[in-house]
Amino acid sequence: MRNLLILIASAILQAAEFRAGIAKADLDPPTSLPMAGYGVRYSQGTLDPLEARVLVLSDGARSIAFVTLDLCFPFDPPIMEEIRRAVRGSVDEVIFHASHTHSGPTYSEAPEAAQHAIPKVAAAIQAAARSMVAARIGSAWGEIYLGFNRRYLLPDGSVQMLWRNETKISTTFPVDPTVGVIRIDRRDGTPLAVLVNYACHPVVLGPENLSYSADYPSEMRRYVEQEMGSGVMAFFLQGAPGDINPYYDKTPLIEDAVAMMKQTGRLLGVEAVRVARTVTTRAPANLRIQSKTVVLSVANRWDVDKLRAVLRDRYRIEGGRAARLLREHMDMPVTTVLLNFSSPEQDLAFVGMPGEPFVEFQMQLRAKSPVRNSFLLGYTNGYFAYFPTIAAAVRGGYGADSTVVPSEVGTGERMLNTGLISIYELLGKLSERPGPAR
Repeated sequence: MRNLLILIASAILQAAEFRAGIAKADLDPPTSLPMAGYGVRYSQGTLDPLEARVLVLSDGARSIAFVTLDLCFPFDPPIMEEIRRAVRGSVDEVIFHASHTHSGPTYSEAPEAAQHAIPKVAAAIQAAARSMVAARIGSAWGEIYLGFNRRYLLPDGSVQMLWRNETKISTTFPVDPTVGVIRIDRRDGTPLAVLVNYACHPVVLGPENLSYSADYPSEMRRYVEQEMGSGVMAFFLQGAPGDINPYYDKTPLIEDAVAMMKQTGRLLGVEAVRVARTVTTRAPANLRIQSKTVVLSVANRWDVDKLRAVLRDRYRIEGGRAARLLREHMDMPVTTVLLNFSSPEQDLAFVGMPGEPFVEFQMQLRAKSPVRNSFLLGYTNGYFAYFPTIAAAVRGGYGADSTVVPSEVGTGERMLNTGLISIYELLGKLSERPGPAR
């Protein structure tokens, strides 16, 4: 009987072991597809591969897959659900997160190409789940200025859009230079994955570029992998860059845009490597991976019939993008993930918003969250365009009160509060049942 109890206890301990696995797939979209992010244009080639990179984490009871996509937007909901169905049994949950590169395909305008991507992404998720090994984890923070707030606030309180800032005017704000780095090692301490969280539009390459590219995150990943050694995979986690552009926004090709894109990526990579090398990873003893998705019902801010006419007659926006902006009501998922190590210093929290949050929201999340290491991720599990702050909506300007902002004022604040509440609930500090009357 004693031996049986020892075996059961050993099995429980083994089941509770923190494990991680990685894999990637080249999305390999066909050329000639419409490209996302700027006006209508069509791809003529590939500068660097567009990838789906997968990290699967398990606490022994459940597993969750983070799928980072070198795309402007995540896949449309039917595609995400088809991939989730295909990997059911391999993982318990799949979270899709796009980098927002403006040099990727618009899959919503190319359904056959989207179908072509499904088995590739599903296979990568399954491969990552199969490859899981016992792992250690840790995180730290760095700082670098690669971008600026493109909403230049004039003395009279009005806003002027400043799209490019190669002279690095320092009076645009707010800007968040924070670089979040999560390092995951194998049990022997060799690096398995390095996750880099930063907020800045991947738009060093401009609309005249007709080659697929992940933009600066591609070069960041390449540099991190080169410096951290073989067997490591780097991931880019986009933050809240709704109002943040790189200094060298939309660099003309004749001004060596590709070199400028790579330089931007290397600068981020250098800081990410510096921080990663300071991280002490630990094998968590009591890890629980928890998640919660709350779907918010949000009304369109505009008169939809009038907006439809503007999009058709003035902007000639393509059908898929227009459809996202013309919904009377939108169901927006806010996805919160907590890696609870039973140690406030090690706990990690992620709040994903399905669109382009302004940078203040990630700064507010870190300031308000009970989890020190909290990360806001835009472009997660859906796309509903921009989420400005209330103050920005009042001041106006692109991304604040324009046609690309379909959601009612205050949606970003609602999402931030939803994520904060979910973190407290997952920590067990908030209950759905009222306490005793006093």
